[in-house]
Amino acid sequence: MKACVYDRFGGPEVLQVREVPKPPSPEPGFLLVKVFAASLNPADFKTRDGEQRLLLGFDWPRVIGFDFSGEIVEIGSPEKSSFKVGDSVFAMIRTLPQANKGTCEEYLLVDEDICVHKPKNISHEEAASVPLVAITAIKAFRKCGLSEVPPETGSVGPRVLIIGGAGGVGTIAIQIAKSMFHASHVTTTASKGPKTDLVKSLGADVVVNYREEDFSKVLASNDESQLFDAVFDCMGEAAKCTHLIRKNGTVVSILACATVECLREWISDSRVNPATATTGVLPFLKSSAGGLVNYFGGAYNLRKKCAAKNGRFEHVIGCGNGEIMKCIADLLEKGKIKAVIDKVYSLDDSIDAIKYLETGRAGGKVVVTVIPSSTKK
Repeated sequence: MKACVYDRFGGPEVLQVREVPKPPSPEPGFLLVKVFAASLNPADFKTRDGEQRLLLGFDWPRVIGFDFSGEIVEIGSPEKSSFKVGDSVFAMIRTLPQANKGTCEEYLLVDEDICVHKPKNISHEEAASVPLVAITAIKAFRKCGLSEVPPETGSVGPRVLIIGGAGGVGTIAIQIAKSMFHASHVTTTASKGPKTDLVKSLGADVVVNYREEDFSKVLASNDESQLFDAVFDCMGEAAKCTHLIRKNGTVVSILACATVECLREWISDSRVNPATATTGVLPFLKSSAGGLVNYFGGAYNLRKKCAAKNGRFEHVIGCGNGEIMKCIADLLEKGKIKAVIDKVYSLDDSIDAIKYLETGRAGGKVVVTVIPSSTKK
């Protein structure tokens, strides 16, 4: 089968689209899926660069991609499964991509419990564009303590600030803030022109042109009503956001200042095999000494600043999650959120797709059609 793979860490030059062995039959609890579409995320080129190389070992060649949509061709435990062969499913893989378990390949082995049925009203490309970014956004807003229950009559929903609204996470976060967490107001940052138009079309109420204005100054206020219950930082600028939260508010980031609590949660949720971890890493993170991550990584100082308003700072990392995927599938099926796709590439051109993503110019997601589907819906 064909896949986009790499045999060593490095830049785009290490990537190849080539023939690799098809994955073996799935073990109990796993599915073998024919992949129709995958989507790319910054985590793909960061992983390729070797961001986790000091923490974990991997099976090579590693395959690019966290998100997919496709069709089940074999079930590891058919007698216990809620799926059947031929079902269309989509998801984000549970852990980091590696041999047989990345998504830019024609066949993929994936944990059954993180998959859900693809809604019939969307294409495989649309479905593949959503999982990682939507899982991340939902985890972030839950960390902020936002309620999924509509506010009572006479009450208003939360005010939300999203830093980086035109990116893959930001475009879906705007929609999820409004549709799932009942935000009464969403402010975001984006460049002037098409990207501002894009985020407004998705539900942003106020857009700050970050190229011409410093959002941390423009949005600062002595009026508590103009501040935010939740600030979701998608750009690594959490240090500029702590004064923008209301009393009891939360700043949550996907890039700035990873916390030891977040790393512990990711290790647990992604079911990292201890045998693949670098010697000493897991015991350190699980010990009281793991708190040094917060101190030297910057989270300690951010939490101190947020605490001045009785607020919090958190960090989130997305990973495959069946419960959240059910929420996402429901939102997509009901039309409450929609895929935002910038460009679609073929598998043969997937290296160009990654290079384009690395430019930072994409508005929404970059998608790869892995196996063209005769039925797009």
